Amino acid sequence: MTGRHAVLAMAIGALFFACAAPLPAHAEQGVTVKTDIVYKTVDGQDLMLDAYLPTNAGTCPGVVLIHGGAWRAGDKSSYRAWGIAYAQLGVAAFSINYRLSQVAKYPAAVEDCLDAIRWLRSHAEEFHLDRDRLGVEGGSAGGHLALMVAFMEPDSSAVDSHGQPLKNWVRCAVSFAGPTDLSDAESIEASTEKQSLVAFLGCTLRECPERHREASPITYVSPDDPPVLLVHGTADRVVPFKQAQLLEKALKNAGVPVEVLALEGCGHDFGCLDREGRNKLLEKTRRFMLHHLGVE
Repeated sequence: MTGRHAVLAMAIGALFFACAAPLPAHAEQGVTVKTDIVYKTVDGQDLMLDAYLPTNAGTCPGVVLIHGGAWRAGDKSSYRAWGIAYAQLGVAAFSINYRLSQVAKYPAAVEDCLDAIRWLRSHAEEFHLDRDRLGVEGGSAGGHLALMVAFMEPDSSAVDSHGQPLKNWVRCAVSFAGPTDLSDAESIEASTEKQSLVAFLGCTLRECPERHREASPITYVSPDDPPVLLVHGTADRVVPFKQAQLLEKALKNAGVPVEVLALEGCGHDFGCLDREGRNKLLEKTRRFMLHHLGVE
């Protein structure tokens, strides 16, 4: 993804908030911000996350935020304002970095996101985090990764706080214009940014159809998956709206709660929304996440 579309994809990941430089640990309006926390080191590269924590709130649920950028651009800092907003609502937010496609091809990014979840669960006490109440949210490529996290089965050794086998890594997922079926030839052909997918997977659909299926969230849909909110513009030319429709159908067939917010006439950047429309969308997203995390 290059030029204007790369900027727009990162804007989706930040969900209308401007990017900001990382901040030192401090309290801001009842929020403690801690940046550049290493959750994993792989091939000599430190992968880090930023934490936005409700100050003096006791144990609280959390949400993992995954930035967009066509799997090859973007940064965790783009979710700063959104992370602070969640923390002010009593939800600990963690914006993560992952290996980009020019560093490592699929499945590296998926593995990193899952490892971030595992790390947070193992460090839950440090962050006063209820590890059994985690949600995930992402935009564009980050939406794809959020859905992969939501649908992929936990390790057989993973257990909840009561020692029972963990059914899902998260309790709910939100995807903003995220790809869902990388093996759908019609969607790939219609996309203006199909080369980004080739860079991510290392091959075309014709060359490696099985890898495209393996890297698709829709492949992992099962009846015990968590509730999903899909936000997608009907005029999206980067990730065609059909991608939301395909996943909606698969989830409904499996009996999984799913809601699609179809933004009529909107492209990949949701630029058709005015300020009131954006505020309503943000409110809807927060309401969905808070409800499923048990925050009243």
